[in-house]
Amino acid sequence: MTEAQWGSDWLDKVADGSTAMSQRKLSSIETRGGGLEAVKTLAEQKGVHLLRLEDDKGNEVIAASLKPFDVVC
Repeated sequence: MTEAQWGSDWLDKVADGSTAMSQRKLSSIETRGGGLEAVKTLAEQKGVHLLRLEDDKGNEVIAASLKPFDVVC
């Protein structure tokens, strides 16, 4: 898999419904072809919603879902 292709493969699984929601560490995204800006562009093209959050270990992650996220509080 090429560096540029990994993001498309990840978001394709979300867009086609084979994965309801998925997440990747932001630090991992930033080290791959195009970083977060490339992932944002791909998500817009595929109709996938992204959410930036911090997990229980303090890692910044990007969650991807076909359905929009709703912040509760």
